[in-house]
Amino acid sequence: MSAAEGIERALDSLALESGGAGGGVKGLVRVLAPDGLGGIAVGEAMRRLSETHPGVRLEMINAARRPSANLVGIDVAVVVGCPEVSRNESFHSADYFLGLYASAAYVERHPALESPAQLQEHPLLYSIESMQDVPELIDPVRHLPRMHQSIGATSSMVHVELTRSGAGIGLLPCYLADRAGDLVRLFPEEFAFRASDWAVSRPDLLKRPAVKAVMDALRAAVEDMKDQLAASAGTA
Repeated sequence: MSAAEGIERALDSLALESGGAGGGVKGLVRVLAPDGLGGIAVGEAMRRLSETHPGVRLEMINAARRPSANLVGIDVAVVVGCPEVSRNESFHSADYFLGLYASAAYVERHPALESPAQLQEHPLLYSIESMQDVPELIDPVRHLPRMHQSIGATSSMVHVELTRSGAGIGLLPCYLADRAGDLVRLFPEEFAFRASDWAVSRPDLLKRPAVKAVMDALRAAVEDMKDQLAASAGTA
């Protein structure tokens, strides 16, 4: 693997030198990211790269993971929570909040939703409990001890659509739920759970021009979207 990466870096460098002004930067970059931020921020980063480095290709694996020392088969990982691995390079990509949402039709069918206590008698739409190992994403459920999980999925975007369908009350990233435009935020003062995403890569991987280009574009994209991502913070 080390020898192959060395050959790839050398080829990338030759392409950069011959292509001039960044036009020769190319290669495949594998990114791990939660599907919500992946679709929005990584999508925006790749839009920018398509204009400056069209030879860069990206494969994205969507999952919300906690920081790890090992980036096996991954060039850039967007993880939930602050990395504590000093030998990797990282930057804080975004703060955001999770909140409770329901469709307008669901609220109309359940007019007794007048207090946080009453809310806890309703079905919850959230991550599959047995597959979730990120503390920042596990902790919110502990504040909802009486809510039974009716449907669990590994995708935040699926949770949004399930909530829009009226299948229950969704615990959703606010920046995704508010983009839907037809969901009602429930008790934002009582239920607003902070989470943070970080982008991580290894120093040796960042020597590859394509990986560095993706990391730089992602940093620029989330910086421009910072206010949008935190706009639904509520009053927490």
